[in-house]
Amino acid sequence: MKTINLPPDSSGEQSLQSIRRPARLYTLLGGNGSGKSLFMHEIARLNKADSYYVSAVTGGMPGKVTGSLTQLMTVLSLAEEEVRFNSLKSIWEDTFPGNKINIIDGKVRISNRSGKDYIGIRNLSRGEKAALYYIASTLLAPEHALILVDSPTLFLHPTAVGILWDRIERIRTDCRFVYDTYDANFASGQSRRTAIWIKDYNAADHSWRYQIIADGELPDEIFLQMMGSRHPILFTEGDVSHSIDMRLYSVVFPEFTVKPLGSCDKVIESTRSMQSLRTMHRIESYGLVDRDRRSDQEVEYLRAKNILVPEVAEIENIFLSPGVVETMAEIRNRNPKKVMKAVRQEVIHKFEQMLENQALQHTRHRMKRDVERKIDARFTCITALELHIKSLIKKLKPRETYDHLLAEFKKMARGGDYDGILRVFNHKPMFTGSSVAKLLGFSNIDEYVTGVISAMKHPGENAERLRSEIRRLFT
Repeated sequence: MKTINLPPDSSGEQSLQSIRRPARLYTLLGGNGSGKSLFMHEIARLNKADSYYVSAVTGGMPGKVTGSLTQLMTVLSLAEEEVRFNSLKSIWEDTFPGNKINIIDGKVRISNRSGKDYIGIRNLSRGEKAALYYIASTLLAPEHALILVDSPTLFLHPTAVGILWDRIERIRTDCRFVYDTYDANFASGQSRRTAIWIKDYNAADHSWRYQIIADGELPDEIFLQMMGSRHPILFTEGDVSHSIDMRLYSVVFPEFTVKPLGSCDKVIESTRSMQSLRTMHRIESYGLVDRDRRSDQEVEYLRAKNILVPEVAEIENIFLSPGVVETMAEIRNRNPKKVMKAVRQEVIHKFEQMLENQALQHTRHRMKRDVERKIDARFTCITALELHIKSLIKKLKPRETYDHLLAEFKKMARGGDYDGILRVFNHKPMFTGSSVAKLLGFSNIDEYVTGVISAMKHPGENAERLRSEIRRLFT
């Protein structure tokens, strides 16, 4: 892959990191005054022969857009541009389900959900004009161009952003893209892009101090700088590179800026901190943690604190919920009821094999929580503490708790309470052993997870149904 020339850093040396590891997709990040826009223009100058600049503002939005956009569309509507026009039509109709675009009497005409009649470009919404401009201009870029995109999320609804650029990038595989954005959700939600964090600009010697972040998590400092986008924040468990959380929740909750923090404790603490400082930053913030082995009382407490908790034990169980499995079966041309029956039987069977283990693990969690609560009292001396600890076994009643949970779990298994089992069954190997991937025609469980997430990136009835089914687990 051809490399791009980057501006010199503050030491006056050319950065070699990106040259040794060339990427196809770059995102420029940085706070106000960091020199990010100048950095973009310097990239254009250094790569002059390949550079192709795209901006919905200077290209222009609004006002000027109709003229320049009309010109682009006129070119694409010519007979010799039929292939590109069909690509534009495909991307547009994927991004805006229910919309149609055609050439009628030699003019481009578009229909949307608001009515059956075709309308002209001039009558589109500001976001629709921006999307059409981005598609048309990138399709007309020269072969192997370095496409520099200014503000790729401008005027666009969060649900449209990821779909639009994913489709454009997949059609223009010959090109490299550099995005200049303040949108933290766009930046953090695209782990396959290489981020270039612009820290500051030295006007005296026309150089920048910057850091290349290849396929990694954005540092907290740059994430906080970018929160000026004012999207509500959703803190999750996991990380950018290795967990499912970021990949799944960024498409399930596109209206949020999703920020993975690792542990559930950090998610809870960060949400609490952001909530306490809301009068200063005015940004809505929520957390999302696995249910794990929490009791109903613990879950209700967390939900009251803006922490979302699903009605399944862990994130893997989401992919085993009936709504997700049956929707994916329809997408894969399988019999939904037959697939779901087989998955249900396998999960219940594995749960039956691990009843005692699961009851013990749930008991352990409750004992640990109760010990932390009961031992938190004040003691006047070490003797009083010792006596208190010795009395805990009678107060905690671990055997009674275990017997109660075991009886409850046996009842779930006997009654075929599949939803109840998904709510309490914490055992990650169960996901792989459920055979759901094989039943749906995927070679392995990772492909199945990717298939579900990909299905939600392409708008339409199935994507909305999947998203709705997963969001239902949080209500």
